[in-house]
Amino acid sequence: MKVSKSLSSLHELLKTKEEQSKQFTKDDILNATGWKIATFRTYWNKGQLADFISEVSKGFFEASNCIDISEIEFAKLLSQSKHRRGLGHNCKSKLAKALLSKSKDNMLLALELYNRPSLENRMDAFVMCFCTAWEQFLKAVLIEKDGENSIFRKAGKKGLKETISLRDCLEKVYPLKSNIRKNIEQIAYLRDQAVHLLMPEIQGIMSRVFQSGVLNYTSKFEEFTEISFLNNSHAGMISLVGEFKSPPVSIMKSTYGDIANEIIELATSVQTDVENSDDIEFAIPLNVKLVFATDGEDGSTIAIARADEGIEGLKKALVIEKPVDRSKSHPLLQKDAINEINLRLQERFDNAKLKKHLVKSCKNTGMPIINPNCFAAILSKNNWKSSDNKFHYKNKNPEIHYYSLDLVEEFIKKIMEQESYLSATKSWHNKRK
Repeated sequence: MKVSKSLSSLHELLKTKEEQSKQFTKDDILNATGWKIATFRTYWNKGQLADFISEVSKGFFEASNCIDISEIEFAKLLSQSKHRRGLGHNCKSKLAKALLSKSKDNMLLALELYNRPSLENRMDAFVMCFCTAWEQFLKAVLIEKDGENSIFRKAGKKGLKETISLRDCLEKVYPLKSNIRKNIEQIAYLRDQAVHLLMPEIQGIMSRVFQSGVLNYTSKFEEFTEISFLNNSHAGMISLVGEFKSPPVSIMKSTYGDIANEIIELATSVQTDVENSDDIEFAIPLNVKLVFATDGEDGSTIAIARADEGIEGLKKALVIEKPVDRSKSHPLLQKDAINEINLRLQERFDNAKLKKHLVKSCKNTGMPIINPNCFAAILSKNNWKSSDNKFHYKNKNPEIHYYSLDLVEEFIKKIMEQESYLSATKSWHNKRK
């Protein structure tokens, strides 16, 4: 690859400034490269310089990551044709950029370790990396908001500056009632006080908490950095939720001894928190699955809940029911539905009661019955025929109306709850006609 003179000069300038630990200005860049101000703004606004240049104060910059990179690699990364945006392009602090990079690496490591089936202690590894990733991310956020001093405690006895804890970061970023904070604190508790209880038997409930934590991180990471956490081709790695059945208590006690009671107590406690919270930011509800559906006709993929949309995508996830055979769900034509209603009415109620509720009688037998006008009136009153639903289905070509057994039961319930319901409904319906 041939490197342009301007990029070669820029690389040399940044490398020199980094080695000398000296600041420089925009004019220094323009003089070295021969760029117009518009060219610099294009690179800067797209975030393509973010890996190598940080604005430490208004008009003054510092260089980083240039000493050990070749001209060719430098030029590739700055190629505008790739529309590349560096991580931390919108951060002023080099420390914040470094923390974002480490944070992303640690969350990726958490995912890789958890998704490795052969790793028996994958929950232990996950909680460690997960908490570290969140701590580094929140510290980057605080640095950009309040400055680098906001993440440091006062110097201790040894004279070393110590950073604040994960819980301190959470207090500064999220309110006490935040479910994102609650999720992180739950996993941090496992890391600090209960790592000895992270046995395979509690993966069922804990994976739901872990899954929400990863999706929360993905959402907040992308919101802050304006860059995707994972490429679309790797989105499947976000999925952690699985179905795990806990063995009987007797087996757990024989396996873990007295500690089995504490493991069971932890799982029960988390299960209670999940049910009480019922919020996707704390734990994935049982009625939500990260899935993709495939259209049976053309094989195209329909995203029901997209991993790359993070927590917001799941909040607005659609519930799509599996298509049901009409002949099974709505097997009755109108005459069949009317016959079934009359049959069930005769089986369940005596004639005296039916005469109080029904308004028509059979010409041949004198028995109280439902006729087509009664049927049409009830359908119209309840709007059952206005759309496809669990009571009614319309075949478009040719136009044929079908009805379900659910309609039969609901119809009987409606007319038998009040004596005057059918007569009043027929009167209303016939006036409309």
